[in-house]
Parts: sequence; structure tokens; C-alpha cells
Amino acid sequence: MYRKILAVLLTVVLCLGGSMPYARALNFAAESAFVMDGDTGEELYSYNGDVARVPASMTKVLTAYIIYQELEAGTITLETPVKISHNVAVKSRDLNYPTAVPLTEGATYTVDTLLHLIMIPSASASCIAMAEHISGSESAFVTRMNATAKSLGLNATYYNCHGAQPNYITPRSQATLTKIFIDTYPDILRITSKSGFSFNGTYYNNTNHLLNTMAPYEGLDGFKTGTISQAGYCVTTTAVRNGRRVIAVVMKSTSDVQRFADSRQLLDYGFEQIQKRDASRASTSVSFTTQPDSVRPYQPASFTVQLNGVSADYTAKAQWYVNGEAVKNYGNSNFQVTPNKTSTLNYTLRELTGDALNISFVLTMPDSTEKRVNTSVPIEQRPISYTGSFNIQNAAVYPGKTLTVTADVLGENGINRVQLPACWQWDGQPISGYSNDAFTIINDQASSQYVLKIPADAQPGLHTIAFVIGPADSTGVEQLVLSADIEVVAWEDTEESTADSTEETADMLEHSEAA
Repeated sequence: MYRKILAVLLTVVLCLGGSMPYARALNFAAESAFVMDGDTGEELYSYNGDVARVPASMTKVLTAYIIYQELEAGTITLETPVKISHNVAVKSRDLNYPTAVPLTEGATYTVDTLLHLIMIPSASASCIAMAEHISGSESAFVTRMNATAKSLGLNATYYNCHGAQPNYITPRSQATLTKIFIDTYPDILRITSKSGFSFNGTYYNNTNHLLNTMAPYEGLDGFKTGTISQAGYCVTTTAVRNGRRVIAVVMKSTSDVQRFADSRQLLDYGFEQIQKRDASRASTSVSFTTQPDSVRPYQPASFTVQLNGVSADYTAKAQWYVNGEAVKNYGNSNFQVTPNKTSTLNYTLRELTGDALNISFVLTMPDSTEKRVNTSVPIEQRPISYTGSFNIQNAAVYPGKTLTVTADVLGENGINRVQLPACWQWDGQPISGYSNDAFTIINDQASSQYVLKIPADAQPGLHTIAFVIGPADSTGVEQLVLSADIEVVAWEDTEESTADSTEETADMLEHSEAA
């Protein structure tokens, strides 16, 4: 037990950076526990939260979720009759499939009735009835469960649809599934919040005893219990206070009473944390600490903001904007806010599209309130430009020969590093394999080399080789085109006796007009 008390104290110290002198000491019996802010999805507390354990009847949460998917798709309604098979009727009376709520073979029950039986008394056979109705068999339905779990990003594996035998899921994933369920299909709370349900003349208490036989927990509206020998005593609970929701997952507690005692203090702790974090959100301010005096095209610029007034860690949505447009890869829906946290935008202007660059950083809270800071930086109306040269001006080359062409690039822009599209061209067409979308120019200097190979069967004629930097229609950079004329010259007929001098003659002709 001591390790759980120590774990939460260390967690609070790390999360709050020493800003809070006191934190509640948690003392629970469960082998795993996880507390989530039901609105933001952020972790409020975790103890073995990523250890996969047997959820028992908490499995039914995913089964019910898939039923609601079918309701949304219109393939069923709450009033759709579901016929009970022999298999389901037998298992509804089998104590190996808790809870045993008898269903009559051949009878029909509405989807709404079966949902109530699944989520309130935890009737396993009712899960099988819905699985057969939706997928034709429980095994086919379980295949869908695993596919759905994967699509939702859950760390879970299912072998049955009810939890009477082991499945596996982490507490974090169970909390995530519960949040997704409530967010997507809030009607489920209509069922999970009920203290019990009458069926065929019998009243069944909700297995979540915080709704009935125990002292009620303020704001509680569900969610689901689970108990088999391999799982111990499990429960997912959720409650709302002052418009804020907490979800708590307890797995492998020691008794029915203890799992709810565990849940109470975890929910309490969750609401305390939310209160602290909401206060921290309210006191947060944002200011620029670093920005350039001006910007030029293709000159990298950095903008840094700092978050002040943060008294407790929390998560929020963060996004950088340039001229009102969100910057790709500079947004985070789960931005971790800590005291004096900074965020930096590295941005390169490419076109002269105005007189100023308008930069914004926006921190959006769960209630949609914003912490926004803006700045405007002048744009220097000077496109970058370069000059350059080839190592040749023109050349005559025989078929079958090679010629090395080197392009040297120079500039006076004063920019440490620039990356521009560049390519080698032959007669105005890009040469395959010799294009670079990010040709790098360091301290206004760069070079590129191309080995020109004249085919042995090339026809005589005049050609142009070129090295091109920058797009033709850019306002941010003046395109640079370096070129040289290359003449392919035919071999002259010679006497066989002069064949030994051919190579020397070719070299002389090849370089006779080199620069």
C-alpha cells in the first residue's frame, strides 16, 4: 500500500514542479488504477495504468459501444426485436455466465431492454444475443470487437463479448473507451445512471453500488463493474461536478466494497486535480520572448513564446498561425503545459505576399476559451538572388565521350543557410535523377557537378546544358539559370594508318573551347 501512497506523492511533485505544498495521499487496494479528465482526456493519476489486466464484465462496455454504432448506422433501433436462440437461452441460466438473467428461447426482446440488462445487472447472455443478432455469431462479433478496439487506439484483446472468461485491456484504454463512448453516444448515460432495472417481474440492482446500496457519490452517472476470479474486483466509474467530468478505473481490487472505496477516493482526487488545473488554466498568460526584427524570403526565422502563471500542469490545444493560417506540424491537441513552458515556431517565408508577417500562438482550453498572443514583423521587400558560373562556356564533344560540368553559385544575401529547388537540364528538360527540391546554399556559396555522358550513337548537333536554381515565377527568389552550349561532333573519316592518333585528337577538340 505504501508504494501507492508514495507513487501519488511523487507524481504530484513531478507534475506540479514543487508548486503545491500538499497533495492527497491515496490509499487503495487495487493492483491498477487510472484517473482521467473526462473532458480533456488528460491523465490525472495512473498506477500500473498501462498494464493489461482482465476486465471481466467491463468487457461489456465495448459490446454496448458496438450496439450504439449499429443504432447510429440505422441497421437497428432501440425497439428492434431480437430473437433468443437456444444457445443464448441456455447460457442465460448458466452461472458460469454472470449475471444469470433468464431469457426465453424463441422469445424476442427489444435492443433497449437488452442494453439495460447488459449495463445494469451485467447479463452476459444478453451480450451474446446482441452479438448473434448483429454479426451472426459471437466469434464474428468478437472479431469486430478487436477491429474496433484497434481503430480506437485501445491496448486490448478480446476473446468473448461478455467478460465471463478472460479478455485483456489496460486501465488507460478502459478509461479512453469510456470517454469515447460518452462523447460519441451520451445516451448510454440514460442507462448507466439507473440504480436498477425491472425485467420479467424481477428487480435487478445496478452492479455499480454507488448508485444504490452504498452511500451515493455526488454526480455519479455510471459506468460498469467487472468481477471474475482472474480479474478480481474491477469497476469504471464516472461523475460530473460543476460541469466537469472525471473517469476512474479500478482493476483487481480485493472486494466488492473495496473497489468502490477505491473509486471514491480516486474520483475525489480527480476532481481536486481538475480544480487545480482549471485554476492554473485561468491564471496562464502567454508572451513572446524571441522574434526577429524583420524577415526576408528564405531566411529562417524563429518565434518563441513563454507560458507564465502556470500553477499546476495541465493539457490544452496549442496552435501556431501565420497570417491567420494554421502552420502544418505546429499544432498539438495534447500540449503539455508546465511552469515557464516555451514553444518555438521555426518559419521560412518564401513569397513576398505583404508588408508584414503576422504571427499568432493560441492555447485553447477545454471550455474553448483562448490564451492568444500576436505579433507582426516587417517583411523586407528584397527577393534573394544569386550569380554563378560554369567551368565551361561551350564545348565540342565526340559521341561516346564524357564531360564534367561544374556549377558554382555565389550570392550577397547574408543568409547562413538557404534551401531552394534546383535541377540540371538538357535542352530545357530536367535530367532524370538530377533534381533536388532542397538544394542547400551555405553562407551564399554552393556548387553542383554533373558528368555529361554523350551516347555512342548520338547524332551531331548543338545542345544546351543548364543548371537552374529557384522557381521561375517566385516573388521571393530571382531564378538563376547557368548554361553552356555543347556541340556533339561526328568522327571524321581518317586513314586506318592514323587510328592511333584518334584519342589525342578527340581530347584536343573536346576541350578546345573550354573556359
